[in-house]
Amino acid sequence: MMLLENIRSALEALAGNRLRSLLTLMGVMIGVFAVTTTISLGAIATAGITSQLQDFGNQALFITPNEDNPRSTNFTDADIDALARLPVSILRQRNVRGLARAGSEEAPLTVNGVTANAPQVDRTIKLARGRYFTAEEDRRAAPVMVLSADAKEALFPDDPNPVGQEVSVTVGSSRSFYTVIGVKEALTGAFTFAASVAVDVPLQTLYLNHPSLTRGEYPFLPVTVSLERDIGDIEAQVEAILTRRRGADTFRVQTIQGALTLFDTITTILQAVLGGIGAISLLVGGIGILNIMLVSVTERTREIGLRKALGAKKGVILQQFLIEAVVLTLVGGLVGLAAAIGVLYLAVALVPFLDTVVLSPFTVLLGLFVSVATGVVFGVWPANRAANLSPIEALRYE
Repeated sequence: MMLLENIRSALEALAGNRLRSLLTLMGVMIGVFAVTTTISLGAIATAGITSQLQDFGNQALFITPNEDNPRSTNFTDADIDALARLPVSILRQRNVRGLARAGSEEAPLTVNGVTANAPQVDRTIKLARGRYFTAEEDRRAAPVMVLSADAKEALFPDDPNPVGQEVSVTVGSSRSFYTVIGVKEALTGAFTFAASVAVDVPLQTLYLNHPSLTRGEYPFLPVTVSLERDIGDIEAQVEAILTRRRGADTFRVQTIQGALTLFDTITTILQAVLGGIGAISLLVGGIGILNIMLVSVTERTREIGLRKALGAKKGVILQQFLIEAVVLTLVGGLVGLAAAIGVLYLAVALVPFLDTVVLSPFTVLLGLFVSVATGVVFGVWPANRAANLSPIEALRYE
């Protein structure tokens, strides 16, 4: 019963000084809010981006020359033919920069010359209009193109379906004409960063229109592995084949797991930094708790003396002021948690690639534990000071 009485007394004391209590708990509230939000946002971002990247490239490899090795060169058709014996799909791709014009609209863009298997290798390619070009169109260098969503908006802002329209592309002194046969869907979620004003044309068409390009050389190789295969085994075989053909340390093979590991590392660092800022807020809030409790002890010196004169033991007085400090910080922690949850739901609603709120019980318990611990740590000294007051001196206090 004494515990319940002390809790009631603590709540009455806090309610009697509402403004002072509110200003005091704000430091704890901000600290708990910052810690909870940063940990949870990191988990939400990791879950959302991981899910989308895995959907895109869980079974994908990205092979690039090792730029640190002067012996490293672009990949060749012979390299691709050697790798094609594996259960993989490989995209041949080259690109140039040019100026496109359609009617009165013009825009600088990237012209990607790719083989017809691009939609099978690059899983982000989805069509909103029309179709993709065929292997036969690539073989005979057909003058056709597929617009990215951004290219469509730049060249045909008022035309909902530009399929069948003509686009001219100028690269240096060379000018080529293409017929639009498809429009890609806009990239969303984690892939928004890769959106660009670009068009896809058959690789052989790009070579035909730009003879200065060296045929059969590729600066990187996107590779998709069959889903039923073990990507680790395929990666090892790819490395063995390229090492035998090109020499060791002349290329790099990257998987989506490597990108995810890097992203996790970056997220962890950001969480640690922002969590440290939250900890500083808690420290400031704790000092505020210490200050307000010392003031409270001073204001209630006569009350403490009276209670001790009536037989209240030192432990009861100590408990009373500790509970008051803990209640103050716990209320701040609960308000901080509520604000953090609201921000998390708002972030998921506004950011496209964040799919669901991730708020682990550990994070909630951590926020509550930190707030209570702050009250205990910074309330001990004032509470102990109150408990050690002499009843006679306390009753004489004015």
